[in-house]
Amino acid sequence: MSDMLEKLLGVEKSAAALVTEAESEAHRRVAQARGEAQKGSAETLKKKTTEGEEAVAAERLRIAAERERQNKAYREKLAQRAIDTAAFSHAVFTYIDKGGR
Repeated sequence: MSDMLEKLLGVEKSAAALVTEAESEAHRRVAQARGEAQKGSAETLKKKTTEGEEAVAAERLRIAAERERQNKAYREKLAQRAIDTAAFSHAVFTYIDKGGR
């Protein structure tokens, strides 16, 4: 009976060792998978960030060109307008006569 109990205890110890080894392997694999996933996420984030920065730079250039075009058109339109110095003078003198209020 004692031999049988020793064999059962030996089997139980072996089973416990296998469970411990399996848990260690599972933890190792999970850690490895997590590391690979984080690395992949970091690479994707870096790629998307670069794409976003390039898109912003391109949009800024487009907006600057559009603003320059609009400013040029506005300046040309203003240059073509007749200058009414009499109306300007009247507005200034009226303002001065009212005491700057």
